[in-house]
Amino acid sequence: METPFERDPGSEPTWRSPARVGACSVVVWSVWAAVTLAAILYIWHYARNIPYGDDLAIVPVMTGHEPLSLRWAFSQHNEHRMVIPKMILATLYRAIPDFRVGLYLNAGLLSTASAAMILLARRLRGWTSITDAVLPLSILNIGQCECFLIGFALNLILTAWISYVLIVAMCRTSQSPGWWPSLVVGGLLVLLSLSGGSGMAMLPPLMLWLAGYVACGWWSGRDPGAWGRVLGLGLLLTTLVVVAFYLKGYERPAYHPATPSAWAACSTTLEFLSLVIRPVGGPGSRHRLVATLGVVVALSTAITFIRLAIVARHSPAARPRAFGLIAVLLSLLGVAASVGVSRSGLGPGFGLSSRYISISAPLLSVFYIAWLLYGPNPARRAIHIGLLTLVCAGVPFNARSALRMGKDRRDFYIQVERSLRAGLPASLLMEQVTPGLYPNPGYAYERFKMLKAARVGMFRYFVDDKFSGGADARAAVH
Repeated sequence: METPFERDPGSEPTWRSPARVGACSVVVWSVWAAVTLAAILYIWHYARNIPYGDDLAIVPVMTGHEPLSLRWAFSQHNEHRMVIPKMILATLYRAIPDFRVGLYLNAGLLSTASAAMILLARRLRGWTSITDAVLPLSILNIGQCECFLIGFALNLILTAWISYVLIVAMCRTSQSPGWWPSLVVGGLLVLLSLSGGSGMAMLPPLMLWLAGYVACGWWSGRDPGAWGRVLGLGLLLTTLVVVAFYLKGYERPAYHPATPSAWAACSTTLEFLSLVIRPVGGPGSRHRLVATLGVVVALSTAITFIRLAIVARHSPAARPRAFGLIAVLLSLLGVAASVGVSRSGLGPGFGLSSRYISISAPLLSVFYIAWLLYGPNPARRAIHIGLLTLVCAGVPFNARSALRMGKDRRDFYIQVERSLRAGLPASLLMEQVTPGLYPNPGYAYERFKMLKAARVGMFRYFVDDKFSGGADARAAVH
């Protein structure tokens, strides 16, 4: 049902001919195809069948030296219990012992998410606009190159992917059967709780939304029905059980410094928020400009929140959807705040890591969809064009930064492959690969031995000279 706050497609200019609409659709889908292909080619050119950083944590299960079990999946890694990402990666690597498989999965998930957002915008508007190109450009931003070079970044990619599915789900709450939002949103809550710390940070606002929907349909006069209440309550309880298991025996990593002050946490949070519109390696590298861009995103979030709240107040039929988008907005702010608190102790700049682009980008999609639904024509056009302009302006800087990191990583991988093929003894090889590959040489050494036993890639040439530093593996970070 049309509400006073929803845009009437019939009010658009009459010059929007079918040919023009078709041309816009071709351009937007061409952009989607181009950025998808760019991500795939980036992985193909710069990655190798060599684990990097946290990817080494999968090696024991991948090679069969440890069993694939829920106990292993629930074990803590840094601040996270990444049950689903670890299970997916271990299963994939057992079937296809190539670490690039996880990288292609990351790119594939982001590609499907961007396609879903383009289709959502078309469904809500009635056609595809040229400004919809901002969706694939932001979601498949090549600046997030760390996520295309580390398979273990699946925990961040999966959280981002669920965020986009939540946006789609919330936008369909008004048209779907009463039980459908309970099933979809409740199921996504369970997935988030099993996806790691970023997923856990998103839970409170989303759980509140589902509880409100189950209790009263968010004052819309729309009864979720008996099945909707049963499903919603059951999935809420399941999420709470997972949270309890997550927190049981949880230990704060000793190697992460405590938050020095509230100001430091806020500063790192603003760094994270700036990634929504800031080009990686571009002019935003200066601290003052980073903070300014972070404040701009924070203000944009507040304005969008107010707009959605006004809609919810005046339009009962739109309340489930408006409150749903507010819940997604607040959940993403929860991720930003968690990064600010957990990383501020490492010093300025740690909120600007390129891997955080993946979990900051959904904020832009919430802005875009919220103003598409409920923005007055002039404001909506201005915001959509402004977002597209900012994202396009950052493309050259993002590409330059990604190419620089890719080249450095590729050169390093080639050096490691040459050393393996040449039979360089482990004692010398560990000096070469640490700290570039992993800071603990003993930990890397033990994983290399497992990869040799499983005859994975170039590691079949690994020469074990009983490296004495292997005893340090027990002290490695898990």
